Amino acid sequence: MIILLFIVGFSFRGTEDDVIVAVQKHGPPNEIPMLKNSPELKQTMKGSTYADSIIQKEKELIQQEENQKIVYLTFDDGPSSDANQLLDVLDHYRAKATFFMLAPQIKAHPEVVKRMVKTGYAVGLHGVTHDAHQFYHSKKSPLHEMQEDQKVLEKITGVKSTLIRTPYGSVPYMLDSYRKEIESYGFQLWDWDIDSDDWKSNSKAFVYRVINEIKLMESVGKHPVILMHDRGPTIKYLPILLNWLNKNHFVTKNLEESMDAYSFKCNDRCHPFGS
Repeated sequence: MIILLFIVGFSFRGTEDDVIVAVQKHGPPNEIPMLKNSPELKQTMKGSTYADSIIQKEKELIQQEENQKIVYLTFDDGPSSDANQLLDVLDHYRAKATFFMLAPQIKAHPEVVKRMVKTGYAVGLHGVTHDAHQFYHSKKSPLHEMQEDQKVLEKITGVKSTLIRTPYGSVPYMLDSYRKEIESYGFQLWDWDIDSDDWKSNSKAFVYRVINEIKLMESVGKHPVILMHDRGPTIKYLPILLNWLNKNHFVTKNLEESMDAYSFKCNDRCHPFGS
């Protein structure tokens, strides 16, 4: 918004000096301005050379995004005692990731959670108990666990995340009434496109499973959300996957609250836990 205001002033004053001085004084913007996010300003600048140039840049950025090969790496159940090592690996490959974390684990490893936020990873919520009987006990229980997890994360990091992933995924126990309850409080439910099954063994087999699934999804133009877990064996073999992604020109990105959350639909598949 700051840079857009500079541009508006520039369009009225008609000199570049004001913009240059302002940018030198305040620094460049954190992101490229998008007129589509400011309809009032877009109307004010309509027809000007400056508005046309920004609109053209927006189109180029949108096209660039559509042409990118994007994957979303996500890690559940942490932070573990090995989480710093996981971040070291991700940092080495300059990979982005989203962490869906449990409240007790956040309390146990607060410094690594602070590091996640400081380094620019996305942090999300995974509840408190990871016990299906407790988590899916009633339509209020998922809400209460996520609210508690949210408070713990915010107290430690200052981040009030609305990104959530329910234990074991939203099907079959996350009934439609449960979903409406959490959504009414602003939470965004995320499942995944690719399940790595990394928890099933301590081998690197999960890496090749993920690579094969990525290839299939790339062929239909989808940007997959990949489920993995914050655990030692996954971290050990993660460099194989990251190296493959880099060699094949994939871009890793964080899940963001501005995105449309993807979750499984019940479609008559959901039922209360234990039934």
